[in-house]
Amino acid sequence: MERKKGVVEICYPVVLKIYKKMHLWKISVPGKDRVKTDLSRLYPGENQEERITEYYVRKLTMSLMIFFVGILLILFVALGKSEGNPIKNGWMKRADSGSGSKDYIIIGKVEDGSQYSFALTVQPRKYRQEELQKLVDAFREELPGLICGGNESLDCVREDLQLQEEYDDYPFTVTWKSDRMDVISPEGKVNPQEQDSAVRLKAELTYEEYQWETETSVTVKNQNDVIDKSEKAVLEKMLENAQASDPEQEAFMLPESIDGKKISWRQRNLTELQLLLGTLVTIAAVFFFKDRDIHELVEKKKQEEKRKYPEILQKITLYLEAGLTVRAAMNKIAEDYEQTRKKGAKEQAAYEELLIAVREIRMGVSEGAAYEKFGKRTGVREYIRLSTFLTQNVKKGSTMLLQQLHEEAKEAEEMRMRNARKLCEEASTKLLLPMIMLLLVVMILIMFPAFSNVGV
Repeated sequence: MERKKGVVEICYPVVLKIYKKMHLWKISVPGKDRVKTDLSRLYPGENQEERITEYYVRKLTMSLMIFFVGILLILFVALGKSEGNPIKNGWMKRADSGSGSKDYIIIGKVEDGSQYSFALTVQPRKYRQEELQKLVDAFREELPGLICGGNESLDCVREDLQLQEEYDDYPFTVTWKSDRMDVISPEGKVNPQEQDSAVRLKAELTYEEYQWETETSVTVKNQNDVIDKSEKAVLEKMLENAQASDPEQEAFMLPESIDGKKISWRQRNLTELQLLLGTLVTIAAVFFFKDRDIHELVEKKKQEEKRKYPEILQKITLYLEAGLTVRAAMNKIAEDYEQTRKKGAKEQAAYEELLIAVREIRMGVSEGAAYEKFGKRTGVREYIRLSTFLTQNVKKGSTMLLQQLHEEAKEAEEMRMRNARKLCEEASTKLLLPMIMLLLVVMILIMFPAFSNVGV
């Protein structure tokens, strides 16, 4: 496992000490057995305990780094948005005059345990006359959308309208009048009749000593509707009324109770919570999906070893036919590979495994045990079968070894051809989309001049 330079490498020794001091290696982590197997196949001949320790310490280091970065982001967002708590002793502080409205998410907790969340826009304390006129013009233009509610349009009303005293981004107190009180009440209650009903709604806008009027037409369709008078809807209306009262004050009193039950209020900030959850999810993904990456490397190594199998098999067969023993043939193959690697050739997993087996034999391990380990380390069926042939030859002196290897070489060559055809088919499939795109480009280049000359 290559050492990486940077912050992770700096933190690695500290996390390693914590890992050993707290005996974290004793914790049973899901998938640890498979990780041990994968690491032993990726790094054969090395101290596996050290490899496992290094692997998990690096994962912990990365997880801690992500955690600290997430905490820093949360603090940065919190400090960037910090303007003091707008709610103090049940009072909501207003925005300064001319600074525009401010959005808050507040939570009201009723004494009996009920809890409700509201998106509250706090308006500025006061506007200049020219600003008010612009807001009146904008209100008239946006009026249909403001009062439409859940209806398709004002020409097709089936649900209650949002005839409110206050609207977001507007400082006016709105008084509604209806020329058909039996169809639409000033509060927006819709009572469908037997026939479609046309209603004229008048809105009187009031801000301090200023007043404006605007009208709009509404068509109520013949359809009944039930209004939900839930506790939350009542609280929402109470919030609107609270903000509408005494708009010149810097703060307004939030509702203290509903139906005799006390309400406590606090501000909720979703951004920090989302960042924290995102950080934890990222840590879990890095920690557990890292195991999958290791397993994918093992599978990639197996595929590489499979591709080299026919080549190694042919070399063993060739040397045996030349009169060399199995041990001498393995030594020759390993030495040739070692020489080419010293000259700068790329490492090849299958030859590395064979080289380990040869070195084990030189160190005193029996041939049979070395060949058997060679097959198990690769985890590839073909090499396991080859190691079985070689082990049987060492133990029993099989005279059928050359014949077995010839048959195995023939089968391996067929397997290589099948794999080559499979790769060609996959390549053709991957090239299909680019070829279609190129065909479209060519067709456009050919047809565009023809169409452009049609009107000439």
